[in-house]
Amino acid sequence: MTTNNTGRSPDKTPLGTLLSILMSFEVLARHLEIQLKQHDASLIRFHIMSNLFKNGGEMTPSEIAESVFREKNSVTAVINTMERQGVVRREPSSDDRRSVKVLITDKGWKEANRLNPVAQEICRETLSCLEKGRVEDLVEIMRQVRENLLPKVTKTATNGRRQQ
Repeated sequence: MTTNNTGRSPDKTPLGTLLSILMSFEVLARHLEIQLKQHDASLIRFHIMSNLFKNGGEMTPSEIAESVFREKNSVTAVINTMERQGVVRREPSSDDRRSVKVLITDKGWKEANRLNPVAQEICRETLSCLEKGRVEDLVEIMRQVRENLLPKVTKTATNGRRQQ
Protein backbone atom coordinates (compact mmCIF):
# COMPACT_ATOMS: atom_id res chain seq x y z
CA MET A 1 0.00 0.00 0.00
CA THR A 2 1.26 3.43 -0.92
CA THR A 3 1.77 5.86 1.93
CA ASN A 4 1.58 9.62 1.91
CA ASN A 5 4.41 11.95 2.90
CA THR A 6 3.61 11.49 6.62
CA GLY A 7 4.30 7.75 6.45
CA ARG A 8 0.64 6.87 7.14
CA SER A 9 -1.75 5.14 4.78
CA PRO A 10 -3.75 7.56 2.63
CA ASP A 11 -7.25 8.48 3.79
CA LYS A 12 -9.61 7.04 1.16
CA THR A 13 -12.79 8.50 2.61
CA PRO A 14 -14.63 11.14 0.56
CA LEU A 15 -13.22 13.84 2.85
CA GLY A 16 -9.71 12.41 2.54
CA THR A 17 -10.07 12.34 -1.24
CA LEU A 18 -11.29 15.93 -1.35
CA LEU A 19 -8.48 17.09 0.94
CA SER A 20 -5.96 15.26 -1.25
CA ILE A 21 -7.27 17.04 -4.36
CA LEU A 22 -7.17 20.37 -2.52
CA MET A 23 -3.60 19.77 -1.31
CA SER A 24 -2.53 18.82 -4.83
CA PHE A 25 -4.12 22.00 -6.18
CA GLU A 26 -2.32 24.13 -3.58
CA VAL A 27 1.03 22.50 -4.35
CA LEU A 28 0.42 22.88 -8.10
CA ALA A 29 -0.55 26.56 -7.72
CA ARG A 30 2.56 27.24 -5.61
CA HIS A 31 4.77 25.45 -8.14
CA LEU A 32 3.29 27.54 -10.97
CA GLU A 33 3.77 30.74 -8.96
CA ILE A 34 7.45 29.91 -8.42
CA GLN A 35 8.03 28.98 -12.06
CA LEU A 36 6.18 31.99 -13.47
CA LYS A 37 7.95 34.38 -11.10
CA GLN A 38 11.23 33.37 -12.74
CA HIS A 39 9.77 34.81 -15.95
CA ASP A 40 8.39 38.02 -14.40
CA ALA A 41 4.78 36.81 -14.30
CA SER A 42 2.31 36.00 -11.55
CA LEU A 43 -0.24 33.19 -11.59
CA ILE A 44 -3.23 35.56 -11.59
CA ARG A 45 -1.72 37.69 -14.36
CA PHE A 46 -1.00 34.56 -16.39
CA HIS A 47 -4.54 33.31 -15.79
CA ILE A 48 -6.04 36.64 -16.90
CA MET A 49 -3.83 36.82 -19.99
CA SER A 50 -4.65 33.20 -20.89
CA ASN A 51 -8.37 33.90 -20.69
CA LEU A 52 -8.03 37.08 -22.74
CA PHE A 53 -5.96 35.13 -25.28
CA LYS A 54 -8.62 32.37 -25.50
CA ASN A 55 -11.32 35.01 -26.03
CA GLY A 56 -9.67 36.80 -28.94
CA GLY A 57 -7.89 39.41 -26.82
CA GLU A 58 -10.91 41.19 -25.32
CA MET A 59 -13.28 40.66 -22.40
CA THR A 60 -15.13 42.77 -19.88
CA PRO A 61 -13.71 42.95 -16.34
CA SER A 62 -16.75 40.99 -15.11
CA GLU A 63 -16.13 38.23 -17.65
CA ILE A 64 -12.49 38.07 -16.61
CA ALA A 65 -13.39 37.86 -12.89
CA GLU A 66 -15.87 35.08 -13.58
CA SER A 67 -13.43 33.13 -15.75
CA VAL A 68 -10.63 33.23 -13.15
CA PHE A 69 -12.97 32.71 -10.17
CA ARG A 70 -11.90 35.88 -8.38
CA GLU A 71 -13.85 38.82 -7.02
CA LYS A 72 -14.13 41.67 -9.51
CA ASN A 73 -12.29 44.14 -7.22
CA SER A 74 -9.20 41.92 -6.96
CA VAL A 75 -9.18 41.38 -10.74
CA THR A 76 -9.59 45.13 -11.25
CA ALA A 77 -6.45 45.75 -9.20
CA VAL A 78 -4.45 43.33 -11.38
CA ILE A 79 -5.91 44.85 -14.56
CA ASN A 80 -4.95 48.32 -13.32
CA THR A 81 -1.34 47.16 -12.90
CA MET A 82 -1.36 45.45 -16.29
CA GLU A 83 -2.75 48.62 -17.87
CA ARG A 84 -0.01 50.76 -16.27
CA GLN A 85 2.54 48.31 -17.67
CA GLY A 86 0.99 48.60 -21.13
CA VAL A 87 -0.02 44.96 -21.66
CA VAL A 88 -3.75 45.69 -21.67
CA ARG A 89 -5.92 48.74 -22.22
CA ARG A 90 -9.48 49.59 -21.41
CA GLU A 91 -11.85 51.05 -23.94
CA PRO A 92 -15.57 51.76 -23.88
CA SER A 93 -17.76 48.97 -25.15
CA SER A 94 -19.37 49.67 -28.52
CA ASP A 95 -22.42 47.67 -27.34
CA ASP A 96 -22.97 49.34 -23.96
CA ARG A 97 -21.61 52.80 -23.19
CA ARG A 98 -21.66 52.03 -19.44
CA SER A 99 -19.36 49.06 -19.92
CA VAL A 100 -15.68 48.77 -20.78
CA LYS A 101 -13.67 46.09 -22.51
CA VAL A 102 -10.17 45.03 -21.57
CA LEU A 103 -8.03 44.46 -24.65
CA ILE A 104 -4.56 42.96 -25.03
CA THR A 105 -2.13 45.51 -26.49
CA ASP A 106 0.70 44.74 -28.92
CA LYS A 107 3.04 44.62 -25.92
CA GLY A 108 0.62 42.18 -24.24
CA TRP A 109 0.55 39.90 -27.30
CA LYS A 110 4.36 39.88 -27.27
CA GLU A 111 4.31 38.91 -23.57
CA ALA A 112 1.76 36.17 -24.23
CA ASN A 113 3.87 34.81 -27.08
CA ARG A 114 6.98 34.95 -24.89
CA LEU A 115 5.28 33.10 -22.02
CA ASN A 116 3.50 30.48 -24.13
CA PRO A 117 6.55 28.21 -24.60
CA VAL A 118 7.45 28.71 -20.93
CA ALA A 119 3.95 27.63 -19.90
CA GLN A 120 4.09 24.64 -22.25
CA GLU A 121 7.38 23.51 -20.71
CA ILE A 122 6.07 23.98 -17.16
CA CYS A 123 3.06 21.84 -18.11
CA ARG A 124 5.21 19.11 -19.64
CA GLU A 125 7.47 19.03 -16.59
CA THR A 126 4.57 19.11 -14.14
CA LEU A 127 2.71 16.25 -15.80
CA SER A 128 5.79 14.18 -16.69
CA CYS A 129 5.11 11.87 -13.73
CA LEU A 130 1.93 10.61 -15.47
CA GLU A 131 1.46 8.51 -18.58
CA LYS A 132 -0.48 10.18 -21.41
CA GLY A 133 -3.58 8.05 -20.80
CA ARG A 134 -3.62 8.94 -17.11
CA VAL A 135 -3.30 12.66 -17.97
CA GLU A 136 -6.30 12.31 -20.29
CA ASP A 137 -8.23 10.50 -17.52
CA LEU A 138 -7.29 13.22 -15.03
CA VAL A 139 -8.49 15.95 -17.39
CA GLU A 140 -11.80 14.14 -17.89
CA ILE A 141 -12.28 13.53 -14.16
CA MET A 142 -11.53 17.17 -13.30
CA ARG A 143 -13.90 18.32 -16.07
CA GLN A 144 -16.66 16.20 -14.51
CA VAL A 145 -15.97 17.63 -11.04
CA ARG A 146 -15.88 21.17 -12.46
CA GLU A 147 -19.15 20.71 -14.36
CA ASN A 148 -20.78 19.29 -11.23
CA LEU A 149 -19.70 22.22 -9.07
CA LEU A 150 -19.82 25.12 -11.51
CA PRO A 151 -23.60 25.68 -11.31
CA LYS A 152 -23.33 25.75 -7.52
CA VAL A 153 -20.57 28.36 -7.40
CA THR A 154 -21.87 30.61 -10.15
CA LYS A 155 -25.30 31.15 -8.60
CA THR A 156 -25.42 34.72 -7.42
CA ALA A 157 -27.40 36.30 -4.65
CA THR A 158 -29.68 39.25 -5.32
CA ASN A 159 -26.94 41.65 -4.21
CA GLY A 160 -24.66 40.42 -7.00
CA ARG A 161 -22.19 38.59 -4.76
CA ARG A 162 -21.41 34.90 -5.08
CA GLN A 163 -23.14 32.74 -2.55
CA GLN A 164 -20.97 30.89 -0.09
